[in-house]
Amino acid sequence: MGRCPKGCKGSLSIPLDQSLGLNAPQQSSEELMRLGCLLSGVRPYELASWLLGQWSGLTVSAATLWNWVQQKGQQAQAELASALAAQTAGKPVVAEPWPEALASLALAISADGVMVPFRPHPGTARGKTQWREVKVAILAR
Repeated sequence: MGRCPKGCKGSLSIPLDQSLGLNAPQQSSEELMRLGCLLSGVRPYELASWLLGQWSGLTVSAATLWNWVQQKGQQAQAELASALAAQTAGKPVVAEPWPEALASLALAISADGVMVPFRPHPGTARGKTQWREVKVAILAR
């Protein structure tokens, strides 16, 4: 759905936008936004912007990636809050369906501990660094 030109009542249907899965104010596909957010989760925004441009041929600024991450983060927090509220109310949690091909694969589990520096005053370099072990795990099929 696109925006209506001046004087138009209702929304203007744009077939290409619909086929790409774009909503009225949205200018990028969910797939591009998802890839941009994934890259931003493992690389600085400027590098993620460059990588996304190399892979997609599209120019997306680091600021746009930051906005996408904020938007998707808010959506994820709202979904989590909803799921937690439902669970607290005693409603059953519905698991995502697994494709049969994935469910039949063996499950590999790995765990490790890594040392992480903590500061007594978060957000500053003041104080003596305290090293603590943090456990990490990977489950993969």
